[in-house]
Amino acid sequence: MDGFGYSADGRFAISGALPDEEVTGMPFSRQRKKLFLRPSDIQNASPERVQPACGAAAYCGGCSFQHASHDYQLFLKESFLRECLVPLTPEKWLPAISGKDHHYRTKARLGVKFVEKKGKVLIGFREKLKPFIAETSACTILIEPVASLLEPMGQMVEKLSVAKKIPQVELAAGDEDVALIFRHLEEMSEEDLALLKTFGAEHGLQILLQPGGLDSTHRIYPEPGALTLHYTLPAHQLIFGFSPQDFTQVNLEVNRMMVDRALDLLDLQSKDRVFDAFCGIGNFSLAVARYADHVVGAEQSESSIDRARQNAIDNKVVNADFQVVDLHDETREIKGLEGVNKALLDPPRSGAEMLVKKLASSDIERVVYVSCNPETLARDAKILVEAGFSLRSAGVINMFPHTTHVESVALLVREGKSK
Repeated sequence: MDGFGYSADGRFAISGALPDEEVTGMPFSRQRKKLFLRPSDIQNASPERVQPACGAAAYCGGCSFQHASHDYQLFLKESFLRECLVPLTPEKWLPAISGKDHHYRTKARLGVKFVEKKGKVLIGFREKLKPFIAETSACTILIEPVASLLEPMGQMVEKLSVAKKIPQVELAAGDEDVALIFRHLEEMSEEDLALLKTFGAEHGLQILLQPGGLDSTHRIYPEPGALTLHYTLPAHQLIFGFSPQDFTQVNLEVNRMMVDRALDLLDLQSKDRVFDAFCGIGNFSLAVARYADHVVGAEQSESSIDRARQNAIDNKVVNADFQVVDLHDETREIKGLEGVNKALLDPPRSGAEMLVKKLASSDIERVVYVSCNPETLARDAKILVEAGFSLRSAGVINMFPHTTHVESVALLVREGKSK
């Protein structure tokens, strides 16, 4: 059994088990021909086993690793990264980037369900591999004040005339403001709106409604207005505006450290021209622009590019350009690659295979690759190594403590082109 509870033959997984433990498991789900079990008895418990801070950790899908110590979580994540990279071995393993373990999550989609048998509304993450909402009075990974408001929020929703027509609530937060987006499938009454506004006022929350698609989202408290939150990168004197529905990192503390690590690995010089792939709202791009001659950010999402351009204006960054482009399109010419000597990638889980092939045949001399999937990072790194790059360093980024999600970063340098 590996560190994530999977058997060597892949036929079953024991959620909540650690390597070298003797575990008796009770089945609770079967998916894709794999049996999932929960421990009912643990013999020879690992010395790395700890008591979860959350009473719902055994069944809630928001976490899967609260039973392992902080350092052991990092060890297991790095072990998985090492395994994925084989036969590649970086010249240097970077120390893990990690922040606080609890109340770190600034973005989340929470399920909402009126449960007839319980006679109340439950709000929270869904159970592991189940459609049910995990019943818990508080959440140890969500930021405050939302972490302590799951039960009060459920009680408030129970009073709404559309209580059974609210399938989800989304959390989005910046450095100061916290927003809740209530998805609702039927029109709300004036009394409903008053209840939501009062809840927002009592707990210092922005309240938004989404009656239809993403474009229908609008704020009702504290007043109608732009859907903009903010987070900062103080070390680079940057402030980012974003919509609650824009993609941003869920862990703002770790994000700051991740940006600093990326800049350090890029080894930016005043003459450098950098390509920032999958740039989002400019999270890396604007920081890079502080130290390079020019940066080009590219992203498929038009709304993200619009936000990146506005963030550049707001921060008085004049040496950054942004373009809407499908970086997964093998046939698409990417004009932003012309004349750049360094690149930064932060792709989705599917990786950046098509783009990496273009980088391999370009004059790019240094690539910093931030990844949310070690398996696609390894695949793409091998393409660059085969093209003459060396894997100089790699390391884990603990963006999602208490989960098996492994974020990582790697530096690849073209031999003979850069130190």
